[in-house]
Amino acid sequence: MPGDQTETEDRTTAADAQARDVAQLSDYARAHAEALEVLRGRPDMSDLVVRSMVPGWLATRYLWSMEASGAVMLLAGVLSWLANPGPWFLHAVDLLLLVLGGATMVRVWHEVRHRRAEAMRLREHGPDECDTLVDSGVVFHARPWWRRLLGLLFDLAVVALPVVVAVRAWTVGDPGQKLFSVLAVACVLLGSALMVHWARTGWQWRRAFLWEFDLDLPPVRQEWQVLLR
Repeated sequence: MPGDQTETEDRTTAADAQARDVAQLSDYARAHAEALEVLRGRPDMSDLVVRSMVPGWLATRYLWSMEASGAVMLLAGVLSWLANPGPWFLHAVDLLLLVLGGATMVRVWHEVRHRRAEAMRLREHGPDECDTLVDSGVVFHARPWWRRLLGLLFDLAVVALPVVVAVRAWTVGDPGQKLFSVLAVACVLLGSALMVHWARTGWQWRRAFLWEFDLDLPPVRQEWQVLLR
């Protein structure tokens, strides 16, 4: 029957498409695993950095927004402490902001150290195919969904809790506490925006470094092209 034949052809087409999808996923997983092996095989240059061989701007360029975010969050913690009318457990918000600001400044130090090590590797050994993939936006170490969820909840808490303190200050606080509470919330929002800016621009240091030292990214092997799709 014509109808049965059409239905059979549709099923065959769907099965072929599913088989292609499975094969593509298999190729992706294989290419991803091979690229990770290349990453793991890179030489560790952390203790071999020669300052004269890496530009000084690695410690500043495309990093100012993270530094500013840490400083602003520290300021937000101080302002929240000045604005906080209590009770005592609300001072956990002040501590949270201070810890977040301090952790961000420590992260700046780690980022500079990582950049210098990467710069030494690029100068000594040249860029590899994984550098090309990273420059194209490929992410090798994505966080699992539950960590992304926890990160989102933490970000929401960082923004929401100072607002709770501000509401409390405007309810029972004096004029000075009201002013400090508004400034604390503004600092938190500014610090969060600065971190978003860094997340979008911080990676560009690598491209600027390659351009300055005239280092060309190698082409990606054919088997890894699936990672770029």
